Amino acid sequence: MEILQLVDQLEQVLNRGYRLPLSASLVVSGEECLRLIDQMRISVPSAIKESERMVAERDRILDDARREADSIVEQARQHALEMINRDTIAQEAQREAERIIAQSRDEAERLVIRSRDQANALILDAEDYTVDMLQQLVGQLAGVLQQAKNGIQAIEESRQEAPPAPAPAAPVASRPSRT
Repeated sequence: MEILQLVDQLEQVLNRGYRLPLSASLVVSGEECLRLIDQMRISVPSAIKESERMVAERDRILDDARREADSIVEQARQHALEMINRDTIAQEAQREAERIIAQSRDEAERLVIRSRDQANALILDAEDYTVDMLQQLVGQLAGVLQQAKNGIQAIEESRQEAPPAPAPAAPVASRPSRT
C-alpha cells in the first residue's frame, strides 16, 4: 500500500475521533493508529526499494552505453582494417581509421555521459520522492503525537479541577439496648 494512502487513512481515523469537551484534544482508536503506523513502516522500505531499482536501472543504462561504445569502436577498427586491406594508399586509410576511431570514441563518450546524466536524474528524482514521503510521514506523526499529548494534558487538568470525593462516613457503633 502506498504511503500517501496510509497517511489518508490515518487522517480519516483522526477525523472519526471525538473531541473532548472544552479542549482541543481528540480521542481516537490507539489500536487503529498503531496499525496504520506499522503499515507505514512497511511501506517506507518499498519506497527505498524503488530507489534501489532506479539505481540498478541507471547501472544497466551505463553498462548498455559502454557496450554500445565498445561495439562502435570495434566496428570502427574493423572498418579501418578493411579499408587498409582494400586500399593501396595505406597512409590515407590509416588517417581515416584514426578519424573514425576518434569520432567513435567521442560518440561513445557522449553516450556514456548522456546515460550517466539520465541515471543521475533518476536517482535524484527517487531521492526527492523518498525525502518528500518521509517528511510527510514525520509531519503526520508529529501531529498525532501532539494530539496524544494534548489528550493526556486535558485528562490531567480535569483531574486537578474536580473536587475531591467526600470521605466515607465512619460506622456508628451500636449501643447495647437497655431492657
